[in-house]
Amino acid sequence: MDTVRRSIDTEVSKTGDDCYRAVARLVDPFHEIEVVLLIRATGFVIVEASAKMIRIPYADKCPNSLQRVSKLSGLRIGPGLHRTIREVVGGDCGCPYIVDLVEQACKLVIVVSSVQQAREAVLVEHDLEKFAVIHEKMGQCAGHHNLPTGRLPDWLEHERRRNHSTDDVPGHEHE
Repeated sequence: MDTVRRSIDTEVSKTGDDCYRAVARLVDPFHEIEVVLLIRATGFVIVEASAKMIRIPYADKCPNSLQRVSKLSGLRIGPGLHRTIREVVGGDCGCPYIVDLVEQACKLVIVVSSVQQAREAVLVEHDLEKFAVIHEKMGQCAGHHNLPTGRLPDWLEHERRRNHSTDDVPGHEHE
């Protein structure tokens, strides 16, 4: 076996009850693990957490860590998240891959929520001051660092231009 591939796939969808459903999967030749989190949009609290192991290297040991996943319910996504996830589902009786998947799912929920808030502020409310506050919370990375006031991320500027170019075109009304 010269090449080994590991894929991690995370998806987030909004449910009808003020929650996000986040599913994170890890697949490689030795593992297939899935984590599902239901996270309340207001307050970012994990309402429900589950995991399943479809393929694992130690059928007599690995599944023991699944019992710990439900203990994530009630956890608020915020500062100290990584440490708390490691304490709850990691360690000698846990699974480092479940830790990674839970963390990826939580991070993507934050990104999706921030993007939705940014879109609403700019495209619906036309409120760049509100966007600036949201932008400040969006994270620390090269893209967001020292971005000039009033400058939108490229994806949002593109959407704004597209929406403005269709303002007067019949059939292209806005929300």
